[in-house]
Amino acid sequence: MKSLVLKDKKNFFVFPSSPFHFDGTFHKPSHYPDKLTDWGVGKYWQTIRIGKRLFGLKIENKGETQKPKIKVSVFYDKDVSEKELETIKEEIIWRFDLKADLKKFNKLAKSDKRFYPIFKKWLGMRNSSAHNLYELLIIAVLLQNATVRRTVQMTDALLNNYGMKLKFDGKDIFAIWLPEKLNNVSEQNLRGLKIGYRAKFIKRLSQDFTEDKIDELKLRTLDQENAKKELMKLYGVGPETARILLFEICHQYNTFDHIAPWQQKIYSQLFYKKSLVPVNKIRDDIKKQYGDYSMLAVHYIWEDIFWKRKHEKIDWLEKEIRL
Repeated sequence: MKSLVLKDKKNFFVFPSSPFHFDGTFHKPSHYPDKLTDWGVGKYWQTIRIGKRLFGLKIENKGETQKPKIKVSVFYDKDVSEKELETIKEEIIWRFDLKADLKKFNKLAKSDKRFYPIFKKWLGMRNSSAHNLYELLIIAVLLQNATVRRTVQMTDALLNNYGMKLKFDGKDIFAIWLPEKLNNVSEQNLRGLKIGYRAKFIKRLSQDFTEDKIDELKLRTLDQENAKKELMKLYGVGPETARILLFEICHQYNTFDHIAPWQQKIYSQLFYKKSLVPVNKIRDDIKKQYGDYSMLAVHYIWEDIFWKRKHEKIDWLEKEIRL
């Protein structure tokens, strides 16, 4: 595994739309633990790839809920151009949904007597993705049919063999490989890392991205139906994966259409305090109450329980996630 030391840095500021919740936006405890990001209260680190070039990012909270301001430090190895800095800034704004207008959602949240305390606590939180589309798909493949512990093992094995370790700001943060890096890697070699049938998916997905089957920047501008069609051109992407990506990558808040069996158990506890409620009832109740913001509302309530898990043991939740 290669490593890259980044000693030089340049800073800029971003002013997210108000209100804004820094930690709720930049740290998602429901995500499995990986070596791709790091977080401490008011501070966050990750790598970012612009073209073929890697940079280190440190993002710090320098504002307040109603007067948001974040400082971004970009770490690099050889000089960084103004154009690259501008692209990094635009990517951060898009990926973390920093210019979102949540006025209608916040108004809707106030009418929900039961969950308003949660919405109030996380006021200004965004749904966000630290990663580009290819990277997020690799993570999605590794999450398929696996316990969290197993996903962590597979991620580490792939990063140690094909990733890049960036050293900056006293941190070691990994970056996922470029898709073309796997061109000459056989499916058998990938299987040797104990990732099973996922080797085929990763190999074929990498090929799709090497051949530019999808334009991520264009994808962000498409309506939901067309964006979904584009995503489903990619190998192994079905309606459920496309739905997740529309929320994570395109920030479309109304994609609460499918509930996986393991999610059903968690939603049943969160919304009804019961062990198992029919999928159709969960979906219809949520869509009726939150309409165009259904997925975003669920995201707030979902993340809240995982934040709680950081400080207390929640027996029913531990049983479902098995880390």
